[in-house]
Amino acid sequence: MIGKGFGMLTVALALGLGLAPSSASAQTSPVGDVRSWMKQYDRNGDGKLDRGEFYQAVVDAFFFRDKDKDGYLAISELKEASPESLRAVRRKDGSRISLQEYVGALFKDFEAADTDADGFLTVDEVERYRQKAR
Repeated sequence: MIGKGFGMLTVALALGLGLAPSSASAQTSPVGDVRSWMKQYDRNGDGKLDRGEFYQAVVDAFFFRDKDKDGYLAISELKEASPESLRAVRRKDGSRISLQEYVGALFKDFEAADTDADGFLTVDEVERYRQKAR
């Protein structure tokens, strides 16, 4: 999901949301850990991800996982997703999800991982969320 994700976030992050690679070279291999993934998407260097930075990671993850480039992900490609995340996806076709559905599901994970409800994800919050998803 992106290299690897954690809930859907787990799917995306690996929060296989490390998460999705953002550069061409990063797309060849999964992100190794949450700290590296966060650093990759932390555009303003404040040590946390805001919703805009997270959104970019999610979009990158979607397109990385969309191997046939048809604009959809097969549900079977999301086997790492948490049951809660998959239930959050409202899909017309039960076998695949669109970018919009994927983004919606992962933002549910963002909200769940953001334990202090400040609108940002820290490495600690993502790690705790990832541990709970295992």
